[in-house]
Amino acid sequence: MSDFPAGANSRRRVRRARIMVAVLATGLLAVAIGGSTSAGPAETQARTALGLPVDCRLGEECFVQQMPDIDPHGGILDPLCGNASYRGHDGWDIRLRSLKDIGRTAVLSVADGTVLRVRDGIPDRIFDRSQDSDLLGGKECGNGVVVEHANGIVSQYCHLKQGSVAVRPGTRIGKGESLGLIGASGLAEFPHVHLSIRRDGVTVEPLTGRPLQQGAEACGDTTDGLFEPSVERLLSKSPTAILDLGLAKAPPELPNLVREGGPPLVKLSEPIVVWVWAINVERGSLFRIRLLDPDRTPILDVETRALEGRKANYLAYVGGKHGTRAGVYDLRVELLAGTRTVQSTSRSFELWR
Repeated sequence: MSDFPAGANSRRRVRRARIMVAVLATGLLAVAIGGSTSAGPAETQARTALGLPVDCRLGEECFVQQMPDIDPHGGILDPLCGNASYRGHDGWDIRLRSLKDIGRTAVLSVADGTVLRVRDGIPDRIFDRSQDSDLLGGKECGNGVVVEHANGIVSQYCHLKQGSVAVRPGTRIGKGESLGLIGASGLAEFPHVHLSIRRDGVTVEPLTGRPLQQGAEACGDTTDGLFEPSVERLLSKSPTAILDLGLAKAPPELPNLVREGGPPLVKLSEPIVVWVWAINVERGSLFRIRLLDPDRTPILDVETRALEGRKANYLAYVGGKHGTRAGVYDLRVELLAGTRTVQSTSRSFELWR
């Protein structure tokens, strides 16, 4: 395995490059991490409780898109016993909505440690398999940082924003200190940070604390997890989330949402299309969408069809009617699983001619 293995792929399974030695963009020579060097006196704690690797409100400003695949038999199983992963994925992917959001969210060291390796200088862009595969050159991780911690633990962070890496090899770093910013460098189909953890040279799933190849029987069991309790509680929640919603004159497209964010707000003279963008939506789920005009009269009050299969990324849209008057329109969207409300979001939009 290379120092900087492949990061997230929200809809496709990625074959990770198996490179034992690579020359980084910075000109440094990187070798595969097979174990850890001797820890300093300050790192001889009995256990390292890992922090959150991002400085953002999880579920509001950033979102868990994918987790490690802990099924050693070729299937897909995430550490919460769901399918928020893809075959062979080895880390946690915490995403931003679109490229418009990069440059604001710090990537944090999960524990005290020493920086082993860094890479910077790779541009941020949304990876397009049909055009960009030959451009990776073994740098699927993009801009990244590798940090050594106590107790044989090594953390790796991928897809940082170009020019944002704030540390150098040999730098002593504290838990929660910034390493750089979330970006979309390397093999990134959405802006995110990919966190992977190794202990004594073996890749582990940090929520359960189990090696990836021994993790299937431990799904849902965080007894031996490596995260501190507050982070464990955050990451143990369902990854299903409504990312964004809005009013437009025509349905947006998912690739454009990832690259550019939501489309311009509709004008009153144009047909109103309500769109909702969600991730990790389970089979059988549906949206209830209600739009009220300034007089509190419903323009739309509909339920979408239940999904026939799970969707890692999903865009729903309804509409076509015109608004009747200028003013504030109130939109409420509920994501339902059967009779249970998984998530609800409300937003107001001011429409003018």
